[in-house]
Amino acid sequence: MVTLMGWMPSAFDIAVWSSIWTLERSKQTGHKPLLKEALFDFNLGYFGTAILALCFLTLGAMVMYGTGEQFSPRGGVFAGQLITLYTKTLGSWSYPVIIVAAFTTMFSTTLTCLDAFPRVLTRSTLLAIPNLKEHKKDELLYRGWMAVVIVGALLLLSVLRTSMTLMVDIATTLSFVTAPILAYINYRVVTSDDMPIEARPKLWLKILSWVGMVFLLGFSLMFIWWRFLR
Repeated sequence: MVTLMGWMPSAFDIAVWSSIWTLERSKQTGHKPLLKEALFDFNLGYFGTAILALCFLTLGAMVMYGTGEQFSPRGGVFAGQLITLYTKTLGSWSYPVIIVAAFTTMFSTTLTCLDAFPRVLTRSTLLAIPNLKEHKKDELLYRGWMAVVIVGALLLLSVLRTSMTLMVDIATTLSFVTAPILAYINYRVVTSDDMPIEARPKLWLKILSWVGMVFLLGFSLMFIWWRFLR
């Protein structure tokens, strides 16, 4: 349950990714987006991701669950099993469709993370070491962090190449357990004095945020107790 919810529909830090991409796009075009434009861009991506997540969950429940198939922990073997299963269920005509869908899903995810993580790490580094900003080290830091992310990902894949399930479980579990902290930081940012009054969330959204944070914190504490302390 926790590993499923960790990325449902996506990780919490996607809010930071979206903000940084908005700023970078503004630099490219010279257009400073209005609040409603930025919100539309974020909501389009977020709710689009949510719909796709539900589609994948539904397909998994209807096609994979209850088949008795023993899925391999190896990524390549699992992909082959998945494509074969969908082809048997939907028909041979779906084979190229499933292959293209699986490839584009993983390629776009890889491309997104490969750009987002270095940008976030670059901005974090500049905040931690302000002097680097004065020397205009943004591009150099970005490329350096990208190299670190690529090498780190390759090392992780080499270590866990025989158990992709374990790797995904670790990533999604860490994402879920840290979600309450990231949610609270997000909340503090959008309700702080630095945020213009007209741009701050309305009361109903603040209440929804607190309900969500309490739920995430309670669920996370319950999971930690169940997994490590009982």
